[in-house]
Amino acid sequence: MTSSVEDRLDIQDLLFSYARAVDRRDAAAFAGCFDGGAVRITGPGFAVTDAAENMAVLAAMFEWTMHKVHNHQYSVDGDAAEGYCYCVATHVKRDGGTRTKIDWHIRYDDRLVRRDGRWHFAARHLDVGLVETVLLAE
Repeated sequence: MTSSVEDRLDIQDLLFSYARAVDRRDAAAFAGCFDGGAVRITGPGFAVTDAAENMAVLAAMFEWTMHKVHNHQYSVDGDAAEGYCYCVATHVKRDGGTRTKIDWHIRYDDRLVRRDGRWHFAARHLDVGLVETVLLAE
């Protein structure tokens, strides 16, 4: 199993597109990151299968998010790939007059598939290794 430079860049584009779709609450772009538009994300105590519902929940919980994609590595075997991606997801929440920043340090374990020349997630598993919470000054 190897990956070409083109595969690595195309997979990196998928990771960045996912982060942008989440931060913009763009359900269509979010679903477009998944094979056939079928969202499959699991994590500790949850499973996400509906893009629009997921975006609505995020919008209700947080006034702002920023997903920062870090190191990642994938092994490609034809039109399938497996690997991981580290991310720090910053969430800003307002409760009355108080704003709180919550950083989730995430590792995604992914299965990918290439369809029509584009990489998509077949499944993502999200593991939150650390949560940092900071009260923000107004």
